[in-house]
Amino acid sequence: MTLDTNGLDTAQRRVFGELTARSWSDAGLRLRYEREPVAVLAEYDIHLAEGMPAPALPPRPAAEVVVETLSDPVAVTPPCLDFCFCWMQVSK
Repeated sequence: MTLDTNGLDTAQRRVFGELTARSWSDAGLRLRYEREPVAVLAEYDIHLAEGMPAPALPPRPAAEVVVETLSDPVAVTPPCLDFCFCWMQVSK
């Protein structure tokens, strides 16, 4: 999946990843983002430059999503910082 987050710094990309993961489990958040992305981004302390379009939220993956906040970000090797989300295919 390719996501256009040009113009966002590393910390903002990490927070946008958290917003993305939350939107996958919270339809209300996704709907609010679709209606007023700048306001939702501001709630996550992401402020876009004048005229910069808000990145689109990627669609929810078909696989199960597991979201974890890591308790010891120092022990995590890049590219994960202190928040990471992964998806895996679950057998039915």
